[in-house]
Amino acid sequence: MATLTPTLKLASTDVTSDALSFTVTDTLTVGAPSVGLSKTAIAVSGGSDTTIVASSAGNKYVFIKHTGLQSDGSTATTQEVVVDFGTTDSIRISAGEFAWFPAKASTALTAVSAGNQTIIIEYAYWTKG
Repeated sequence: MATLTPTLKLASTDVTSDALSFTVTDTLTVGAPSVGLSKTAIAVSGGSDTTIVASSAGNKYVFIKHTGLQSDGSTATTQEVVVDFGTTDSIRISAGEFAWFPAKASTALTAVSAGNQTIIIEYAYWTKG
């Protein structure tokens, strides 16, 4: 088994009346199967969703990032990426945003563009050990 160390840091001086500053770090035990940082172009709305994590044994830790680029790799897009858990529209990620979350083993995660542009996303996952 391997370990993965995610760190989340949130800081702001003007999001609330008090300054915000905290960091959370964890050490996660992970094993196979896993997919290291990868890129793929996802279909336009109404097209076939791209499977990011297949339904399988073992809960997963998942990373998905909207690159802000269309499939040609240079044209910008502001259209959202829709991430589905099974058949449910679960997460919407705007250009430049990312998500890090645990996912249930028996649920497939898919992604599709919310509009008429193909979008490049980065993704990775690791199975909980």
